[in-house]
Amino acid sequence: MGLAPFLDPSVLEDSELLVSELVTNSIRHSGLVELDYIEVKLQASDDTLMVEVADCGRGFGKRRPGPAARAAQAASPMRISGWGLFLVERIANRWGIVENDDETRVWFELRPGVHV
Repeated sequence: MGLAPFLDPSVLEDSELLVSELVTNSIRHSGLVELDYIEVKLQASDDTLMVEVADCGRGFGKRRPGPAARAAQAASPMRISGWGLFLVERIANRWGIVENDDETRVWFELRPGVHV
């Protein structure tokens, strides 16, 4: 059954887009090999959907995206790739990146009726 029947339609649509972007980022940029994993974790309450996408790849390191990178992306609207974290920042109510020695986790929250 899943969460779809319980979520605001706009939250469902936004979460599907952002999960797709983050999983694609893990596949394309993390350097995963055959036995590595991508974990998607969802937590839902009446007012918040929190999603985490984690992988055991190489992480961001010094390439961690900041405001300058996101501004450059916005200035190049014809680019066909590189939109994942830009979209997360624009759509999510809150988001972040947590890195440790063996995992990179990107998380976001969506709240129905709340627009940033």
